[in-house]
Amino acid sequence: MNWFTSDLHLNHDNIRGYCNRPFSSTEEMNEALIQRWNEKVKETDTVYVVGDMFLGRPEEAAPLVRRLRGRKILIRGNHDRSHRTMLECGFDETWQRKNVQLQDGRRALLCHKPLPSSVIDMYDLQVHGHRHSHPIVSGRRVNVCVDLWDFSPISEDELCGVELESPKVDHVSVEVTSDFVKVTASVRKEDYEGLLDHLQGYSRTIWDTRGED
Repeated sequence: MNWFTSDLHLNHDNIRGYCNRPFSSTEEMNEALIQRWNEKVKETDTVYVVGDMFLGRPEEAAPLVRRLRGRKILIRGNHDRSHRTMLECGFDETWQRKNVQLQDGRRALLCHKPLPSSVIDMYDLQVHGHRHSHPIVSGRRVNVCVDLWDFSPISEDELCGVELESPKVDHVSVEVTSDFVKVTASVRKEDYEGLLDHLQGYSRTIWDTRGED
């Protein structure tokens, strides 16, 4: 069984106030998140964590991560540490983005921040986190943040059962020449962060393919 979740923010005391989480202490929050995860997930399952696993010192968070059942695959968010650090903390794989084929045959892009619709055109849907409040569904994007799902992972069955909306209309275009990169974009304010992340990732591919001068 595959599961999807994001934004646990283990060891992040202020998140209780920011998101009105119903826990009296960070320790109570940590224990509740671990318990609800382990009530659903078996050791043979795979869990995709779409970013922001913990805050603070990795050596303090690692024992918490290792108590979570299943094979854990991280799609790194803005609060996550380096690939190597997250592996040392107990993840089996880490990615910046990951493409997965769901059991119903649809192709999903896993990325922490929600991306503009035109960026995810080649996929059937995007699974994201980052936003700790509703809506769960925005166009062809599904938010799996724990704050929206009773502080638990959601199963692939649940994800496939989510009814999507019509795509939001926007525009992102990147043209690369020998000397210039031309970017034109018209996106909603709520998607601006995702657009910047997308362009940053795109810039890495440009430099990776430039070769030596």
